[in-house]
Amino acid sequence: MRLTKTLAAGAVALSALVTLTGCGGNDSPTDDLGLPEAGDMTSIQKVVEDRGGSCTELQTASSGAVEEMEKEAKDPAWSIKERGICKGAPGEWIVLLSIDDMSKFQTALGQAQAKGEGDAFLVGKNFAIGPQEEATVASLMQGGLLMLSCDPKHREGIPSGAKVHEGQVKPCFLTDRIS
Repeated sequence: MRLTKTLAAGAVALSALVTLTGCGGNDSPTDDLGLPEAGDMTSIQKVVEDRGGSCTELQTASSGAVEEMEKEAKDPAWSIKERGICKGAPGEWIVLLSIDDMSKFQTALGQAQAKGEGDAFLVGKNFAIGPQEEATVASLMQGGLLMLSCDPKHREGIPSGAKVHEGQVKPCFLTDRIS
């Protein structure tokens, strides 16, 4: 009798645990893509370096060297937690963005690209990278980062057979190809 009550209590607890773990997640279409996550600017810098890029002289203060995303970093609609820049290939500056909410970032990028503004970015789970040199972009994409764009014209330029994943916000998407 005692064993039956113990087994029943264990079954109820296990059932509750299974039910709870299946609810309330922040599932997004990009969760299963194996994108890296970075908690701070030096972690984003390490992602760039570990995936074949160069990222030296990391700066978080505005130096005037690269104004890209400087205004947006102050706008809460973009959900940029922190903006930094580093030197990549000779003469190249790479913009690093730590993102609080990727859905908000994609919404803002989609609105900017609809106006003919805003570039595509390489992304991880919670950061975006804006390299200037195509060789750096190609190297980082070979290292597993994906290109994020919300511009339908970019999607049209992607060849068949390339990977295309829906973003968290329409019309955004991620791809393994430069378009």
